[in-house]
Amino acid sequence: MPEETTIQVFLTTVVKLRRITRADSPTLNTLTPEEARSRMTKRWLLVGLIPGLWISTIVASQITVDVKLVTLAATVTDSAGRHVPDLKPEDFIVEEDGSPQTVTLLEQSFDAPVSMGVVLDTSTSMESKINTATSSIDHFLQTLGPDDDIFLMSFAGGVRLEQDFTSDRKKLESSLRRVRLSNGTALYDAIEKSLRKIREGHHEKKAILLVTDGEDTASLLSLDEALRSVRASEVLVYCLGISPGAFGSVTRGPTQPGGGPSTGGPGGPGGGTNGGRTNGPVITLPGGIQIPLPGPGRRQFPSGNPGGRAGDLDSVDMSVLNSIANTSGGKAWLITSNSVNGSNSQLDNALDEIAAELRSQYTIGYHPTHSLNDGKWHRVDVKMKNSRYNVRSRKEYFGGENPR
Repeated sequence: MPEETTIQVFLTTVVKLRRITRADSPTLNTLTPEEARSRMTKRWLLVGLIPGLWISTIVASQITVDVKLVTLAATVTDSAGRHVPDLKPEDFIVEEDGSPQTVTLLEQSFDAPVSMGVVLDTSTSMESKINTATSSIDHFLQTLGPDDDIFLMSFAGGVRLEQDFTSDRKKLESSLRRVRLSNGTALYDAIEKSLRKIREGHHEKKAILLVTDGEDTASLLSLDEALRSVRASEVLVYCLGISPGAFGSVTRGPTQPGGGPSTGGPGGPGGGTNGGRTNGPVITLPGGIQIPLPGPGRRQFPSGNPGGRAGDLDSVDMSVLNSIANTSGGKAWLITSNSVNGSNSQLDNALDEIAAELRSQYTIGYHPTHSLNDGKWHRVDVKMKNSRYNVRSRKEYFGGENPR
């Protein structure tokens, strides 16, 4: 509501109230004491409404302005990857659909609480990695703020909510310890369901942590549908892709006499078709050639799987994870190093970086010239005036409720 209109409404209301009280004045001397007290009470009640009307009109105008504000989370780092503090609105260059925008809001969220969803791959190929992964995730959750609310979701052939939103770290730790592995990898379904669940979070800032070691094999949704959900949300998605060699490996192939694992074969030491990992039943042909069969622990990728590689039945598709993270303004990491004494420095470092980033991001706001409910996608480009700084943020938003 424009300021002039607000003042006009206020003054018109005051004039009407004064007319009412003046109309009552000549009759007060002719009234009984009870009637006079009743008139005076009404008059004071009317006078008391004036401040309330003034405040309500101002609040109405502020809400109207706030509704038109577009906000983005932005991560700013220097050439060494360190977060840059104490920036001002004029340090940013913001364009929407190619048109320059004026930054009217800039806040750095040092202590802003976060609603977060942890989405963990519990397919059977995670067997050798799950203890290290859950331990690192538990450590990560301890570093978050005490007011942050978090849910835990797992996925294999389906998607399961292990723990609803809570700030109780003990409950989350217990839920992490209880996860069970099973066949399949419904990665795209897990993304979509976690984005719907995160809407229930109490805090304005929201993020998803996705941890997986493979490609989708069981989702009802397609990759395009999952990406559309990410595009339509205002949620940061951080993806950790665990490579097959990370955290060691488990061999499930046939054994030689004496109980030792089978060796030899076309895959190098340990046999099999994936660097010595069979992870399932095999048929051994004359000459030691092993043919893997579908079974627990082995992911069978459907034909046409985006980013899939023929003959690589247990690999993480970073092209998919990068697409998900980049679309949201988040980031993806590939975890490749082996574990040492039950820990993994790459994984821990990535989680520490996420925790620091959530506490160092800027919220940028500007007022677009169009309605925010115009039913259109809008491209947003955020750059830094200082070329030594790098900025990462969401690249688009939809003006409405239900994008298609």
